[in-house]
Amino acid sequence: MTASLLAHPWLMLLAGALVIGLAFGAIAGATRYCNMGAVSDWVLTGDLGRMRAWLLSIAVAVAGVALLEYAGVFDLDQTRVNYRAAYFPWLRYLLGGLLFGIGMVLAGGCTTKTLVNIGQGDMKSLWAYAVVGLTAAGLLYWPEARWFIDQTLAWPGLSLESVSIEHQDVGAVIAGVTGQGTLGDWRLATALFIAAALLLWLWRLDEARRMRRPDLIGGLGIGLVITAGWLWTGSSTGQALMNEASLAFQPPSGTGSQSLSFVAPAAETFRLATNPMLAWLTFGIVAMGGVILGAGLWAVLRRQFRWQGFGSWPQFASYTAGGALMGSGGIIAMGCSVGQGLSGTSTLAFGSLLALGTIVLGAFIALKTLLYRALYPESRPHLTACALLADMRLIPSRCHPFRDEDPSGTRPSGCSR
Repeated sequence: MTASLLAHPWLMLLAGALVIGLAFGAIAGATRYCNMGAVSDWVLTGDLGRMRAWLLSIAVAVAGVALLEYAGVFDLDQTRVNYRAAYFPWLRYLLGGLLFGIGMVLAGGCTTKTLVNIGQGDMKSLWAYAVVGLTAAGLLYWPEARWFIDQTLAWPGLSLESVSIEHQDVGAVIAGVTGQGTLGDWRLATALFIAAALLLWLWRLDEARRMRRPDLIGGLGIGLVITAGWLWTGSSTGQALMNEASLAFQPPSGTGSQSLSFVAPAAETFRLATNPMLAWLTFGIVAMGGVILGAGLWAVLRRQFRWQGFGSWPQFASYTAGGALMGSGGIIAMGCSVGQGLSGTSTLAFGSLLALGTIVLGAFIALKTLLYRALYPESRPHLTACALLADMRLIPSRCHPFRDEDPSGTRPSGCSR
C-alpha cells in the first residue's frame, strides 16, 4: 500500500469522523432517537416525545452552526452537498422527500434507526440498508440515471441569482430582499430567532407534560453531534487536513465541509467494496460505521444485543421496498432525514426545510394508509384516500369515511366526488 493511501492528514480526518459517528450511535441507541419513530408516535398515539427530541436537535444545530459561522470558524456557503446553492430544484426536494418518507415507514425505521438496529443485531435492517446503498449507487454511478436526476428532475427549478440572491438559506434571502444589513447579521439573527421559537414551543408543551429525560438528552446530544461534524470538516483544521491530503498521489474522495448523512455513504460503501482503496474511504463511510459501532457497544453494555431476522416473506418485501425508496429518495432529495432533516436544516437552506417537510408528509401518508388498511381491510382504496385528505385538512372533516368504528363503505353524504 503506497504512502499516498496512508496519508496522515486524511487518516486524522477519518479518526474524527469515527468519534463523531460513535457519539451519534451511542446517543441514538441510548435514547431511542429516531426520525421515523417521531412521526410514528405522533400519528399513531399522539405522543410528541420523540418529535420534540427531533425539533430540539434541529434548534441546537441551527443555533450552534449560526454562532460558529458568525464567529468565522467555518463557511458553509461551499459544502460537499451544496445546501445553499442559488438554484432551487423544488421538484427534487418534493419527490425525493416523499419517497424517503414512505420508504422509512416500509423499512421499519429511518436511516438513523436502521444503522442503530444493525449495531444491535437486526439483520432485517442490514438488508434494508444494503438495498439503500445498492439503489443509491445505481442512481449515483449509472450515467443515465445520474443524468435524469441532475437534468430532468432539476429542470423545473428557481434561480435565485436572477434576482441577485446568491444563496438559498433564509438569512441570505431576507438580506437580498431587504437590501439592508450584512449577510452575516441576517443569518445570525434569523437562526437565533428560529432556534428560540422552537425552544419556546417545546417549553410551552413542557408545561402540560414534562419532556422525558431520554428525549431531552437525545435532542441535545444529536444537535451537538451534527454541529461537531460541521466543525470538524469546515474549520481551519479540517480544511487544512483536506488540502494537505489532496496533494497526495492518490487524492482521497469525499472531501469538503460536511456533517452526517447516511444515504450517499451507503452507495460509497458499495464502490469501496468493489475497489478497496483507502483513498475511497470517506468521512461519511467512517461516520456511518461509527454509528453502527456506537449503537452496538451501547447495546452490549446494556445487554440489549439480540440477533433478529425476517419473520415472513411479506416483511422481507416491505423492508426491500422501503430500502429502495429510501435510497432513491435520499439521492433525489440530496439527503435523508439526517442529511437534509438535520445537517441541511442546520444551514437553514430552504431546500432542506422543504425536504424535511415532505419526508414527514411521506411518512404521515404511509403510516395512515397502513393504519386504515389494517383497521378496515374490507374498505375500498378510494375511502383510504378520502380519509387521508380529511386528515390533512384538504377536504372537510365531515367527509372522513372512518369517523365511525364500522365504516359504511360509501362516501359520506355532502362530499363532492
